[in-house]
Amino acid sequence: MKRVQLPPGLETVCFVLGENVYQDIPEILKTHFPGRRPWIVADENTWRAAGEAVYKVLEAPHLPYIYPAEPQLHADYGVVPLLAQQMPSDAVPVAVGGGTINDIVKRLSGEAGISYLCVPTAPSVDGYSSSGAAMTKDGLKQTLKCPAPKAIVADVGVLRASPAEMKAAGYADLFAKLPAGAEWLIADTLGIEPVRQDVWHLIQPPLKKWLSDAGNMDHIFTGLAATGYAMQLYNDSRPASGMEHLCSHVWEMEGVEASHGFKVSVGTIASAWLHEKLFSLPVEELKKLMPPPKSRQEKEAEADELLKRGVYGNAKEIAMAKFPEPAETLLRREMICANWDTLCKRVKEQLLPFEEIRTMLKKANCPTTPAEIGLVPGQFIHGIKTAQLIRKRYTLLDLLEECGIMDIMLKKLAAELGE
Repeated sequence: MKRVQLPPGLETVCFVLGENVYQDIPEILKTHFPGRRPWIVADENTWRAAGEAVYKVLEAPHLPYIYPAEPQLHADYGVVPLLAQQMPSDAVPVAVGGGTINDIVKRLSGEAGISYLCVPTAPSVDGYSSSGAAMTKDGLKQTLKCPAPKAIVADVGVLRASPAEMKAAGYADLFAKLPAGAEWLIADTLGIEPVRQDVWHLIQPPLKKWLSDAGNMDHIFTGLAATGYAMQLYNDSRPASGMEHLCSHVWEMEGVEASHGFKVSVGTIASAWLHEKLFSLPVEELKKLMPPPKSRQEKEAEADELLKRGVYGNAKEIAMAKFPEPAETLLRREMICANWDTLCKRVKEQLLPFEEIRTMLKKANCPTTPAEIGLVPGQFIHGIKTAQLIRKRYTLLDLLEECGIMDIMLKKLAAELGE
């Protein structure tokens, strides 16, 4: 059995990655899910890709539950209770599919209080191995709490044969860890959220090697899985995401139909450009750009305007809860300026040059402009500004907002990307 060694303290206890590994599944089920019968959940596409092969090696399985290929299944919480009605009482769910199938089965298993087995069919997301399910509930894209899979069995041949768009999406999702890491370093430098070294070292030291070849499915899926394990240990998605994922969540809530990874790709482009341009400024020039801090009334009016479509859940409540009063903003600006040299050094060491990032994403067939993911004029910049409102997590957007230079930087970004 081709097991990958896992760090201690995870909910996932078995990770198998290699060629022709489905033959190991019966032993894994006996060892880690004794007394329960496997029940495959897939869709018509993932059934053809892997589900049928998995079913053939199972011993005494329940009949599979297979969603139709059309209409496309979405990770909406409303699907979970309907699927629960179909689950046999002695089942061990076996999620055979991409991120959507995995998140649905993950939440289903969590609510039922049982463990499940994950069989990925594409290297498309980092959520296979994470705790929590990324789903839309009450109109808001959020991560719903539930345990990670107890075991993961990933066949590299199946991953390699997955649709090109899904492989590109996974590469983009993994690439996002680069600027997301820079934002964690910013939060660490400012004393807001310290970097936890054991979690950091699961992803960041090997990340640039994993990203060096978009066609290496072993490296890409290893990186995506490691990210999920980091989120398990940290009990939060901070190790995996920053402003680029928040932008993706905004665009998803607005109905943009591009894949998660492709929306993240465009968010990564925005993040990388903003990091490079901001941290190339001398501190004295930064100080000159800073206007007087916004009042609470001004911030509230701005939030109302950004959120007027009404599809963002409780974003205004989150935004106003984290809003620093003018006196607090001035203190934060002092801290930012006092640590500017350190911030510049840490961010530049973490990131690759913007043009290199854009070239790598393009080479991997990932979108790098707003139009490529279907954003209409104005939606790109609106999404970035709105992303600052929807989570408490401190990102580059919060630093720009506190410095009062968000609009200046986004105007330049829009010109760069043709928005």
